[in-house]
Amino acid sequence: MAHYFATVLPGLEYVLRNEIRVKIADAKFQSLERGKVYFTSKLPIEALMALRTADNLYRLIHRFQVGPHKIHLANIEQEIYTCDLSWAYSNRSGMISYKVNASRMGKHTYSRFDAAEAAARGIARRDSRCWHDIVGKHEMEFRLDINHDEAVFALRLTDASFRYRNAERKFSQAALRPTVAHALVWLSNPEETDVFVDPCCGSGTILAERLVYPYFQIDGGDLSKDAVEVSKENTGSHNHARIHHWDARQLPLDSDYIDKIVTNLPFGRQIAADENISGLYCDVLKEMKRVLKRNGSVLCLTDADAALQIAAERVQFSCSKETTLSLKGLHPTVFSLKKQ
Repeated sequence: MAHYFATVLPGLEYVLRNEIRVKIADAKFQSLERGKVYFTSKLPIEALMALRTADNLYRLIHRFQVGPHKIHLANIEQEIYTCDLSWAYSNRSGMISYKVNASRMGKHTYSRFDAAEAAARGIARRDSRCWHDIVGKHEMEFRLDINHDEAVFALRLTDASFRYRNAERKFSQAALRPTVAHALVWLSNPEETDVFVDPCCGSGTILAERLVYPYFQIDGGDLSKDAVEVSKENTGSHNHARIHHWDARQLPLDSDYIDKIVTNLPFGRQIAADENISGLYCDVLKEMKRVLKRNGSVLCLTDADAALQIAAERVQFSCSKETTLSLKGLHPTVFSLKKQ
């Protein structure tokens, strides 16, 4: 069994754990920490790439105790030196460039940069072919997380293309990170019979993540023509995803037709200064209720909690909080709505 951990946006750890349980057949969970899920698996690394809620994947190498003072940097170097890293570069020849990123939480007299340098020295001592490259394009990236008196040392298995999906993808203003969009899709329990709608689709991130799973019909739209064009580009290869220029308060959809609605509701800077957010949410939720089947569901993300709850009560949606996220200084909440 190899030991791994996956990083995830804080608040979505349990969603990632569920995705791992479903997609990684032999996974055994070790622990959950803020923004991390630890597990073991015998499956090849390629199988782990199916995890779309994870921001990054790491192979866990070593856990060890650390001291708080600069004199203890020598211990960090020694602990890393004792790690067998031959498996990490067994298929490489010649000189191997690497980088160590470090984080530190607690009262220490050394910085995270000091800790990274100590770890780098340990790697270099272990194999003379390895050289620490903090400027150029390195071949391997290690991670050292120090949390008070415990350190976790790991090898990064993924790059930015893993969480952003591909370099060609475009993002409109206030677009969701694909991994967050996928978490919302996963929470909706995607099924092949779904008639699915994102009425405020922006650049189509939620739609793109829903297209990964079987479906019956997918529609999305936005009030912004620019966002609609970006969304069409991002989902263009899927002819069954219909992208519309519409107002979410007046959807050109039949009543009692939609199984699931998943959306990132406009909030914060996405709302004009003269816009009444409570009124906007009431109108949008009223229209959602109209098009939704009797047993249909809504999952929406917003940081305007009070406005959403007031609107849900007025429109007579049952409303419950799924989870609250930590996202770039904001703390938006995922709400689940159902017809009463």
